[in-house]
Amino acid sequence: MFGKIVDRLEKAIEIRTFIIENVEDHSADIARLVIEKFGLSRVTAVRHIGDLIKEGILGVTGKTKDRSYKLREIVDQSIDLDITPDLQEDVVWTEKVKPLLADTKENVLSICAHGLTEMLNNVIDHSQSPTARICVERNAARIRMMVIDHGVGIFRHIKEECHLEDIHHAILELAKGKLTTDPKKHSGEGVFFTSRMFDKFNIIADGIHFMRSGTHDWLFETTIRKEGRHGTTIMMTISTNASQTAKEIFDTYRSEFDEIGFSKTIIPLKLMEYEGEKLISRSQAKRLLRRVDRFKEVFLDFNGITEIGQAFADEIFRVYGNSNPQVHLQPINVSDDVGAMINRALGSDALRKTSSSEDKNKP
Repeated sequence: MFGKIVDRLEKAIEIRTFIIENVEDHSADIARLVIEKFGLSRVTAVRHIGDLIKEGILGVTGKTKDRSYKLREIVDQSIDLDITPDLQEDVVWTEKVKPLLADTKENVLSICAHGLTEMLNNVIDHSQSPTARICVERNAARIRMMVIDHGVGIFRHIKEECHLEDIHHAILELAKGKLTTDPKKHSGEGVFFTSRMFDKFNIIADGIHFMRSGTHDWLFETTIRKEGRHGTTIMMTISTNASQTAKEIFDTYRSEFDEIGFSKTIIPLKLMEYEGEKLISRSQAKRLLRRVDRFKEVFLDFNGITEIGQAFADEIFRVYGNSNPQVHLQPINVSDDVGAMINRALGSDALRKTSSSEDKNKP
């Protein structure tokens, strides 16, 4: 008897978790989805949804066939800060943000602490903004934190401090990691690791929107005018049921814990194809390879790249590869056409051999 009760409770928890995790994408047909997933009657499926409504976890609009469900925000709060020399990001986290995330899983709370303090510290040290706003939104499925400033946009700041030709190049440098405009205070690891800890990570600044979702990076031109709009918005989202830990993310890229810090990076080449630009020239290759000598393993992610030029491939895999044998360049997600061009540059079947061990070595 007791075992059957436990089984029923576990099944109920499984059904509730499924509803919470899927209602955002199925607001109008979540009942049908539950019925198909668990083989329940409509009455039973609706009862589980009704229980979540009574508990304040779900909200509902419309009637009968027009009903739509959404997760209710448990927390929706903004915190305004004056940026002064005395402001301490860890105190802001402990006193103002952490209390809003009570009962959060320890690994999720740790990631939120890392992200919030790293991004707020960047505002304090780099943005030249007089104020900042932290927004915290939390429902049963996810936590979303935003850090908003009104200073120098992050991409423009990197472009100017690193003497880059184009503001878009700043995004590529951020994606590589180990980028800092103030090496005495920062290691250049903040954005790199934070963007990989969260399920979704967004930077909006200078008319550009960079988004990392899962293992994919995206770049958009925003509808906000580039001129006359100052500041940076960082948005970090993580599932309340996320299983990853901050340590796992660090360990993935820190193959050797020594003075060089983390020694692996993945560079998404798709970030170089802004405004329809094709990867054909040696200049583009040199831009891609800027600072990669700081790493021991460099994974060049060709996902979404359908073709590259001979000069681009030659500069990376023959010229740079021969001159920098200490840097292991590993192409991944390579199409047949791109692979053929890389093989041509190598003058061998090295890519085929490398790709066969790709799954084993990919971080």
